[in-house]
Amino acid sequence: MASRFSAARPKRAGEAFARAHHGEDRDDEDPTSSKKVKFDVRNPSALAPSARDEDDENDDVLAADVIGTSGRATKRGAVNIDGYDSDSENENFNARAEARGKRGREAEDVDFADAMDSYGSKAAADTVGDDDEEVDMFGDSDAEKKNKEVRFLAEDDIEGQESTSKSGGRVRLDDKNESDDDDDDDDDDDEAAIAAAIAEEAVDEEVGAGGLKKHAPKIDAFNMRQEQEEGAFDEAGNYIRKAVDADAVHDRWLEGVSKKEMKKAAVAHEKRDAEQRRRQRENDSILTADLLKSLILRLELGETALDALARLRRGQTKPKKVPKWKQKRTKNGDGGGDAMDVDVKKEPEDPKQVKIKEAIDAIADAADKLMQRDYANIYDTERERLIREYRNETGEDWVEPPAPDEDEASGGETGAKMWEFRWIDGRDDGRTQGPFDSTAMKAWQDAGYFGEGVEFRPAGDEAGWTRIAGFA
Repeated sequence: MASRFSAARPKRAGEAFARAHHGEDRDDEDPTSSKKVKFDVRNPSALAPSARDEDDENDDVLAADVIGTSGRATKRGAVNIDGYDSDSENENFNARAEARGKRGREAEDVDFADAMDSYGSKAAADTVGDDDEEVDMFGDSDAEKKNKEVRFLAEDDIEGQESTSKSGGRVRLDDKNESDDDDDDDDDDDEAAIAAAIAEEAVDEEVGAGGLKKHAPKIDAFNMRQEQEEGAFDEAGNYIRKAVDADAVHDRWLEGVSKKEMKKAAVAHEKRDAEQRRRQRENDSILTADLLKSLILRLELGETALDALARLRRGQTKPKKVPKWKQKRTKNGDGGGDAMDVDVKKEPEDPKQVKIKEAIDAIADAADKLMQRDYANIYDTERERLIREYRNETGEDWVEPPAPDEDEASGGETGAKMWEFRWIDGRDDGRTQGPFDSTAMKAWQDAGYFGEGVEFRPAGDEAGWTRIAGFA
């Protein structure tokens, strides 16, 4: 029997749908269709399936939905991993379950404190043997870390020591007391001292200074106390030094300094401290009123200490600078070795300049000491305010001393004769020195200042040079 459908093979889902629903539309239109015989489209020799109810029809529609039932499409070029799923989680399952059960049975024999201690030896062994724990293949285990730790010995762990043993002594063949070892170290190492020691101890000349008792080998203490200060011993007996101190670079200035020099420096420091304490006691013994009085006497009305210092320094004369070549020629003589040696003596100072210098020193000394006694602005304090401070300090009024005579202030006496002198041996180029009063000239002569090469004359006398001192 011919069919109006194509004999070509349809798609699988469409073929199933066509076989199940072929001819249903015609059956609905033709009332007599139920009496007709229906044959299967694929197999005409067999009858078509019987009609189904509405629920079965809906199931067939859903089954024919190719899009809903086909699943996710596979990407082009994808890798097929079917059959390669890992089942390592199930490997040794029975063995691990048996090990857990065994540890559970032995739990009653385990100490609870040891079990809770994660750093114990038993806990470490369990951790290593447990396959469930994650293992760091790149890190060291706790057992390896413990083995790498170095344990140092304490001083008491080292056997054979004598705690009472001390170092610093010397080997002696005689019964001489060793208390003088420190004194021997302080002896001078000059040639004279060494020669005297060799002669005293009757040391062979070939042996020399090495045979002296002073240079005998020192005794080392029979313990490791000194070594423990610089390092430590491990369990194997290896000596490991401590790390270098980073601040040791600041002690380089002590390199090359001997104990002898250190002792000298300590003695000098003690002397300086003693001298400073002595000066401090002397300064404390001076009353504040005496310092104020000394300062007031050298100030003028309305003048401060700074003003007085400036006034006095304006009256000072600058010292004459002698060229170096002249100093050398005067020292060696003009004519070489045959020249007569000339005694170069310091030029006498002007009495007026001496008084100015003394006044400057007195003002500065009094002001500095008062500044140390809470008078911070002493250099800027006027004379009148200093007088009020003196009155508050002593409770007495300030009495002005009588003004000195002008001639006395200048260092001379009324009607005193003035003298001049010059050197005739070439010193100071033969310039005239002076004038000076008779008292000063006589004092210099008595002190031996004037030698053979000097001439004198009264001040103002142009042609009266003589080598006879008329002021004597």
